[in-house]
Amino acid sequence: MNHLKSSILTAALALVTLSSANAQTVITQWNFEAQTNTNQPTPSTGAGSASLLNGTTATISSGAGGSASGWNTSTYAAQGAGSGTRGVQFNVSTLLFSNITVSFDHRASGTNSRWSQVDYTLNGTDWVTGFWNNNGGLSPHDTFYSFNVDFSSITGANDNANFGFRIVSIFSPQAFDQSSTLAEYAANTAYMRANTGAVYSPSTSSATGDYGPTGTWRFDNVTVSGVPEPSSATLLGLGFLALIGLRRLNRKS
Repeated sequence: MNHLKSSILTAALALVTLSSANAQTVITQWNFEAQTNTNQPTPSTGAGSASLLNGTTATISSGAGGSASGWNTSTYAAQGAGSGTRGVQFNVSTLLFSNITVSFDHRASGTNSRWSQVDYTLNGTDWVTGFWNNNGGLSPHDTFYSFNVDFSSITGANDNANFGFRIVSIFSPQAFDQSSTLAEYAANTAYMRANTGAVYSPSTSSATGDYGPTGTWRFDNVTVSGVPEPSSATLLGLGFLALIGLRRLNRKS
């Protein structure tokens, strides 16, 4: 009887462990160390592809937290043009994973945009734009900031060989004064530089300077994570074992 109870308890605990585990596991990560291809850097962990969008260029430079390497990008759109078109793209299979999250370290030079946006695709072709933005969180400039984008509400991102996302530069959704020597910009009409000299309206800037397409965005530790999905066969087998044990126990009681 004690042996039977122990078997039932073991099966039940295994079922709970497999069905309710929420520990995130790294699927793919780019830390940009030892890269020879700056246009399409390879992952440091797992598999996937990284690429530049619409004329954006890149080099390898110092990374977050004193690491040796980060993906340093430049050649962004001209002021007032191409919002949401330039940046970087990543494609990663999430097969056998659910509750997908994306995290990355991101910094801007003083003249590049402080606003970024994350779009995603579930089929590799069609994109859902504006899923997430960083709330202008790249200012003050020349500082790495860590961001986490939660895709757990997007069930189509689970167990998907064609999942992809891109991080793009966008116009400020808030009106702002870029410089004491320039006219103010209305919301959704221009890029707001990361330099703190640019201020949100109705404040007035007392600084000089402007956004510039040669400004840089730098990325490090771009990571796609998920919760491993337990094998249905394993769950079925453990459930069957527990059911048999319970029936035997009921007969003897």
